[in-house]
Amino acid sequence: MTDGLADQLGALLRLLAGSDVEELEVEHEGVHFVVKRDLSETQPAVRMTVERPEPLPRSGSFVITAPVVGLFRRNAGGSGEPILDQGDAVMAGQVVGAVEAMGMLNRIQSERTGVVEEMLVREGQPVEYGQPLLVVREP
Repeated sequence: MTDGLADQLGALLRLLAGSDVEELEVEHEGVHFVVKRDLSETQPAVRMTVERPEPLPRSGSFVITAPVVGLFRRNAGGSGEPILDQGDAVMAGQVVGAVEAMGMLNRIQSERTGVVEEMLVREGQPVEYGQPLLVVREP
């Protein structure tokens, strides 16, 4: 999700807070957002879910996923570890990022060698368990 889209969704949620709308669905660039409010409570609760289409790795590619729920970090905390970008080579066992959960960094390693084909999340983005983070093309 781009920062502009996040700002627009924030503005939309603020508008909804003053209305009697109970459910809103938005689709943008293949991402489906559902915002639901429970108006029966004295302080209405807002729940938002995001449905992303699962990237299908092409033949010869694989997807690296989040091991835990938290915030994605491109730098896993090691001073000598490079921050990966699209097109960078990855070795088996190389740290490709981390997920910060409860103040701890959970390092993510590639199980295979390849080249980063696509970064699916950005620095600081909240991620779910099993969410695809990057696609790596095998040599």
